[in-house]
Amino acid sequence: MADATADQVGQVRRYVLDGSDDDLRRLLSLSESFAEHARRALRRVGVGPGWTVIDCGCGPIGGLAILAEMVGPAGRVVGVDFSEPTIQYARSVMAALGLENVELVAGDIHELDTATLGGPFDLAFTRAFLMHQADPVRTLGRIAGLVRPGGWIIAHEPLATPPPRSLPHLGALETYWSLLHEVMERAGVPRGTVERLPRSAREAGLEIAEADGFFATQDPAIGFEIHAGSLAAARERAIEAGIAAEMIDDVVAILRAAKAGGYEWVTSPFLLDLVLRKPQAKPRAM
Repeated sequence: MADATADQVGQVRRYVLDGSDDDLRRLLSLSESFAEHARRALRRVGVGPGWTVIDCGCGPIGGLAILAEMVGPAGRVVGVDFSEPTIQYARSVMAALGLENVELVAGDIHELDTATLGGPFDLAFTRAFLMHQADPVRTLGRIAGLVRPGGWIIAHEPLATPPPRSLPHLGALETYWSLLHEVMERAGVPRGTVERLPRSAREAGLEIAEADGFFATQDPAIGFEIHAGSLAAARERAIEAGIAAEMIDDVVAILRAAKAGGYEWVTSPFLLDLVLRKPQAKPRAM
């Protein structure tokens, strides 16, 4: 597979969505809906008091609150996000929650070195971050460089298929999910990036400890707004990519109308739950 160009990497790295206040509120809702799934994944690898962990592409909260809870006051959590406004928002959220074991850094994970971040770390966490990377092998290799030998990487990343589901069925969910991936593809993310993450991880020198997946079932008033907000946040990029604004607006309107449309439930996308391990350092020959 050919390497992505520097321009593609830079373009996607800046996040497909718009980083507005509405988008940040959407991300806070997403974090809450995925909290228990993150907690279970972290328990599986033994995260506990005193661990040092990093959330790559943390957004305004990401996995920070769960990580801070699990590592306790003796542990240390570092959150990294490319967007300075998002990091400022995250600092406000962490202060409001009283989480004093969280440090936040605005910067590009590809350019920040381990010493600057205070690593190496016992574990790195990503959620809906690798899906935006034009060269996931490079990104996973960079994350692996932040983790100690024998350390862990947990990635929760949404697959392109299947799309989110609802009861009763709403076809606009499929249209929305397809449009969002079309925007990402036109922004430089290769189609099937998340589906190929296990292979990308092996190419980055990581061991696959476990590969699973999950939907998160959400209350329609929350779930449909999350989906509508996701597409609305991609509107500007979609128009730049040649997708008609009317199409985006129509789908957003349908999703928002569904909040009060008698639906029993709606799901998140289906997330790949990937547990990776950095190989232990080999002992030196005598």
